[in-house]
Amino acid sequence: MGSTLVYGDQLLFVDTENLLFAAMAISMFLVDGISKHVAYWVIFGVFISLKVYLLDLQGVELGVAYWMTLVNNLVVASILYLFLFVFRSILVKAFDRSDQHEQTLRSLLDNAPILMALVDTEGKFILVNQNYADRFGYKRRDLIGRSRREVLTEDIFEKHEPMFQESINTQTQVSFLEESTMPDGSIISANGKYEPIVNADGEVESVAICVDDVSELVKAHRALQVANETKDKLFSIIAHDIKSPLNLFHSILNLNHDDVISKEQFLEYQSSLKQRLSSLTATVDELLEWARMQLGGISAYPARVNVNNVVKENADLFHTLIVKKNIDFKIDTPKEMEAWIDENHFKVAIRNLIHNAIKYTNGGGYVQVVGNQNESETIVSIEDSGIGMTSDQIQSIIKKEIQKSKAGTDKEMGAGLGLSLSLGLLEKNNCNISVSSEPNRGTKIQIKIPKSAKG
Repeated sequence: MGSTLVYGDQLLFVDTENLLFAAMAISMFLVDGISKHVAYWVIFGVFISLKVYLLDLQGVELGVAYWMTLVNNLVVASILYLFLFVFRSILVKAFDRSDQHEQTLRSLLDNAPILMALVDTEGKFILVNQNYADRFGYKRRDLIGRSRREVLTEDIFEKHEPMFQESINTQTQVSFLEESTMPDGSIISANGKYEPIVNADGEVESVAICVDDVSELVKAHRALQVANETKDKLFSIIAHDIKSPLNLFHSILNLNHDDVISKEQFLEYQSSLKQRLSSLTATVDELLEWARMQLGGISAYPARVNVNNVVKENADLFHTLIVKKNIDFKIDTPKEMEAWIDENHFKVAIRNLIHNAIKYTNGGGYVQVVGNQNESETIVSIEDSGIGMTSDQIQSIIKKEIQKSKAGTDKEMGAGLGLSLSLGLLEKNNCNISVSSEPNRGTKIQIKIPKSAKG
């Protein structure tokens, strides 16, 4: 402005005053609200003042030329003002739309149930969604610019770096499905892919990473596999442990009916048939009870139960088998010891556990049932010197899976449902069960039962 005044005194033309037009334009973008309008016209006022001063210095008298000069400048300023106002409005709307689109895109990314990230070819994060940041324990802004090596656990990085490099080198999608341990210690089943993004020159400029947590789907698939295995075992039970005795009964009855065997010979089979029928009845009962339990049709009605009475009552059922196998069978449970449990459930469980112990103990071995109590629990242990079990068999029992029917040491048969049924019933009564065993070293099953309703 000073230079304009100085050069104006010397009647020399300068462009300094034109800078004021630039200042007017800039004010429309640097200032918000009504202030931008005020600033624009104040600067224009300064410009007009200088223009009047210069016209006076140049000796231009008031007249058409004088006023036309000022009017021309006003018209130019007005047109510029309208142009800048419209342009600024369009620009602001464009920025708003862009920001809105960015927010929408970010919202879509953040609400996607998968982990998404975009990294450059050096493995540095360009963009991540909130799920990705949360899973790795970072804020999103802290991830941008970091390398994958810094963010991923060592195990995940070592497994995935070859796949990342393969997607870049081959310019093809690389997929994976695996279990991964996250930084917080959780284990997920990750189904994902590395998708290279190629520019116009045919070079990979970045890699999109998408990972879906399919843990629930994998869990459901495994559950379906278990269900199919259970179905196969049940069909095996029905085909072998139920159908075989029925075929035997049918054959012997036909032989007797057709007089192929005499009445005396038929009576010789009576004891064997009775034993087979008892076994078949027990198998059907177990099968029905197990099915009811799987369908949620069994409810527990706990009450005070005398443990000693239940143990002795059910042990007496196997007296003949104990004597036949010459097993040293002992019961060491206090006469007045009680527990808080559904009596029928307790009877079924004890009967099956004692039967199993006798069934898989060699002749001359021992089986003992021991009971004791603490302040809150009644503890019943069934221990034997039998053939024992492997760790895998123990885990299968704890999971209450149907066990493959296996003959006892004296060729006794069973359906394989007893243990699963027993553990299921005990758990419905808030009991804790532990199993310890080694092959050929016997088995010990310990049941901790609430001592009272509050226990």
